[in-house]
Amino acid sequence: MDTLVYTADISALNDPAVFERLLGTVPEYRREKAMRFKFPGGRAQSLGVGLLLRIACRDFGIEGADAHVVLGENGKPAFRDEPDIHFNLSHSKTRVMCVISPYEAGCDVERVRPGRSRLAERFFKESENAWIRSFPEGEAQDIAFCRLWTLKECYMKVTGRGMALSPDKFTLSVTPDGILLDHEGPRPEYRFFELPACQLTEGDRYCHAYCLKGMPEGHRVVCRDVDLAGNTPFNGVAR
Repeated sequence: MDTLVYTADISALNDPAVFERLLGTVPEYRREKAMRFKFPGGRAQSLGVGLLLRIACRDFGIEGADAHVVLGENGKPAFRDEPDIHFNLSHSKTRVMCVISPYEAGCDVERVRPGRSRLAERFFKESENAWIRSFPEGEAQDIAFCRLWTLKECYMKVTGRGMALSPDKFTLSVTPDGILLDHEGPRPEYRFFELPACQLTEGDRYCHAYCLKGMPEGHRVVCRDVDLAGNTPFNGVAR
């Protein structure tokens, strides 16, 4: 089974007619979760990850598994009836992301925000801060910070600990040969990947990353950007 990494722009879900049309296509718990958000942006994000997971389950061959999701000790979601298949979700402003895999997985998408690189001193190791400072000041450092933050979030999520695992407790090194993890020693069983930064029409740039535990060499990963709205009530068109 291939690993599937799907991303999508959820701007269309800000249209009330589109939102209502697609809300009925996701499981009841996802509809209820989306409607608990006070603002339309939060509702769109919640519905967006639900739609993306539904498409991923269909393409992975476990259609309907998204209707039976349980949460682990630290809130990591899992399929109740498919314990050997793993998934993870993320959202940021108008982007959503989903990874589904036979291997333990974590993913993260974040919008690049000006001035965030200043937070590196608070959350990152000195070697990581030095890597960020190796880029020109301004947007380049903000992108470097965002890249490292998404990679760290991926690991924190794949472990199932989430924010209970402080990002300053481990070190990531971005090298020409890949991204290396040191957490109380080298941890080569965790493999990290980035998707190209995405420039959207409103001018926002995003970083996308995912992490797989125990993935062997030669395992295939399929990455797609998905049109959630499509031209029918629900078709999940990949492009």
